[in-house]
Amino acid sequence: MTDLSMPAAGSDRFEGLSETWRFRFEFFAAYGVPGSLKTSPEYTAAFRALPLRQRMKLNMNLLGFLFGIFYLLYLRLWKKALVVFGVGLVLGLLVVALALPSTVDTALTLGLWLYVASRVNVYHYENRVLGRQTWGL
Repeated sequence: MTDLSMPAAGSDRFEGLSETWRFRFEFFAAYGVPGSLKTSPEYTAAFRALPLRQRMKLNMNLLGFLFGIFYLLYLRLWKKALVVFGVGLVLGLLVVALALPSTVDTALTLGLWLYVASRVNVYHYENRVLGRQTWGL
């Protein structure tokens, strides 16, 4: 059986972080990070054992959704911000070039921002703790 206990909250490994970021980083350090398409069984088991509010805290980032590129820049994730900007630009140009309805444009934009909101916690963890910032989303 998997031990689902969280690391000690007083850990100074993530000193200087807010309680929310500390919770996320300690969870990622203990169980790994969720993949874009596939997640490890350890992470899945630990994630499912959490209450809904903590699951949302791990899975989504409201500031990442509301501010998108600017929040990525604030977190010093400039490579990710440039890629998201490029993807958004390409999607916008496709919508204009193909004369798609505005609902399609809105859906694509919302989908991009939801994706960013769901991945920004992992990106920040990889950058701050693992020292890794790639161009990939």
